[in-house]
Amino acid sequence: MSSKPKDYRPKIISFHQTLDGLNIAAKQDILWPCHAFSISIPKKKQSRLNIFEETVLKITEIESGYTEKIAWLTCLEKELVVFIQNRLNQLDLLNERYELSEHGQELLNEWQNKSDGNLEYTVATVFVDLLSGKLLPYVSTDQLSYKKISRIGDNGFINFLINPTNEKSISARQIRPAKDSFWKTVPDSNDIIRAIREFKKKYKRHALLNQAIDQYPPPVPMAEAISLRENPELVYLHCNALIQTGNSDLLVTDGCGFGFSESFANYLTSQDWKWVIDLKKKGIIDKLSPNPSNEEAEDESSAADGLKKYPRIARPLRHAQEYLSDAKKINIDSSNDEQEFVRLTGLAVVALYEAIEWALRFVVSDNPVTHWEHLFSSQSYRENDKILRSFATKIGFDVSDSVKALLQVKPGKIRAVDRGVSEMQPLLALAIAGAINDPNHPLNHLAIEDSGCLSFINILKEVRDPVSHGSSTDVELSLKTLEGYRDRATRLIQVLIPDILDITEDAYTAKPKQERDINQIRLKARIELDYLLGLEFVETVSPSLREELIRVMVISQSTTLNNEQLQLCINLLASIMQLSLFEVVKERRFSIKNQTNLKEEAIEKIVQSGFYPTLDAIPEQISTVNTTRLSRAVQGSNITLGANLLAVFLLGSENELIELQKKDSTFVKFVADLIQLRGHGNKQQSDFSRDDMESLKNNVFKSIQIIMEVF
Repeated sequence: MSSKPKDYRPKIISFHQTLDGLNIAAKQDILWPCHAFSISIPKKKQSRLNIFEETVLKITEIESGYTEKIAWLTCLEKELVVFIQNRLNQLDLLNERYELSEHGQELLNEWQNKSDGNLEYTVATVFVDLLSGKLLPYVSTDQLSYKKISRIGDNGFINFLINPTNEKSISARQIRPAKDSFWKTVPDSNDIIRAIREFKKKYKRHALLNQAIDQYPPPVPMAEAISLRENPELVYLHCNALIQTGNSDLLVTDGCGFGFSESFANYLTSQDWKWVIDLKKKGIIDKLSPNPSNEEAEDESSAADGLKKYPRIARPLRHAQEYLSDAKKINIDSSNDEQEFVRLTGLAVVALYEAIEWALRFVVSDNPVTHWEHLFSSQSYRENDKILRSFATKIGFDVSDSVKALLQVKPGKIRAVDRGVSEMQPLLALAIAGAINDPNHPLNHLAIEDSGCLSFINILKEVRDPVSHGSSTDVELSLKTLEGYRDRATRLIQVLIPDILDITEDAYTAKPKQERDINQIRLKARIELDYLLGLEFVETVSPSLREELIRVMVISQSTTLNNEQLQLCINLLASIMQLSLFEVVKERRFSIKNQTNLKEEAIEKIVQSGFYPTLDAIPEQISTVNTTRLSRAVQGSNITLGANLLAVFLLGSENELIELQKKDSTFVKFVADLIQLRGHGNKQQSDFSRDDMESLKNNVFKSIQIIMEVF
């Protein structure tokens, strides 16, 4: 019987990705090459016993089967102790007389010795990015599941199914690793521990601000305890490269479902691939109108501009208004009408409560208090209540007996925040703790604006809790009261999140978006730059140089240019050249011993490099540069274009200057002409045409590319 043929198709892994709150203009699915390493991590073995069973078992070693004495020592009812003893007997840990059995003694010895028998090993997977050689800050403890490939195209695209039961496929561009990729990189134990710790940080923030996150990070083990299988598997992580409307910044998801990867985006930018520039170009739109096929766009259309960044808050606010509007339409003529009114008003309160809860999630995420989190999770709810009452009073909140239940936070609820299970009580606790020593904390502002907000939140909670659990509320809510709740909740959210500048009634009501002109001149200019100079070049130059380049492109997009605009363009091009030379100079400054000979030395180097045959042939725009300005230029100051040029010849190596001459023998003359053309920056060029400007722009762009290549 012949063996099964080996499958050489790419192995694709796709984790769930959350892209809420993004106004996506263009998106490209991509497959990122990684090496998947299998590792083994030790963790404490999960006990079969709960805390009460463990306690009774340990006391039995001393008190044997004396039920009454165990009940007295543990402050438990005798009947409960008997129940626990019966359970331990069923597990063969106690005998019929409730004395320790052989297995029970072995288990106690195991706990006491803390031997390896108390540990179990978890198999996990870590990923090394083959294009950067870096270990990704993610550890998967689930068995890897590969997606079914439906088609492999000739143009680098692969179609695969996200769901095997759904024939709808995704077409993704495969990013292929090269021969010089990091094929031999193997992470060590310390690399893996750092990855686990980084993953824990990412997980906590991501889980706090998202729902349905089930990829829990493993515990951090000792380095010596990690074992790694050194034969990795080539896999491809499913990522999204995307552009937001009106923004040229490339975003790339991390392939693991926990946000975006700056490293991935930088790599794509560095490759100068045309498809990346084309993707960015799709972000340009002349009119912004709703996309009926985009569910997120429909959701966001219901919120005011200030809420667009926070769809998790916008949705419950909109739902609250919808319930309120529906309740207003009811004329209560029967018990059925009354029940429907109570149901709608209760759901409106639930939605308002949820919006406040989400606002607190953002506050806690932006203002972490790890030390308080550890303290609250290690002490009783009574101790937490005492501390929180004291803190809330100091901050300026009214803390009456009505909010007592709100501040009695159980330690388990604090620990649940780590897993992304966040409720109002632990969120309030962590927010209050964060505000006690931070005068700029949002809760300090909230205490000034609404000192009684804790009582208000508690009122919402008293309605929300029974409604959320399927019961009806005993609280009678009028429409006027509910409108007051809505208005107070929105003011509260505005204070917690200052980015939300204004929430009007229009923010709650779903209405069609009006088309509006958003002529994205800067975005068009930036993308045109990417085409002319290359993605990597534009991305790596200094921000000040990039800004000048964009300004030139913005001007050149104008259909007509007057003399003043032409002169401005000349000034900008001269500034671009000056900044490009400054980029070379600022990293090579040196101390000056003899300032009087600086200019002569620089001019001699121009001749020695082959730009001019004699000193007399050098243009006066260069030969007459002020010596003091040149002195400051070689020390790292951006003074003038002429001074920066001479500084480059003083600081550049002989090989660099010769290479510059080979690539552009007219470089020095061109800079001199540019200085003359600019003058003092305020003389308008009456005989300078648009074609002249385009030619000058292209020559400047060519020159700065040569500068970056040579130096």
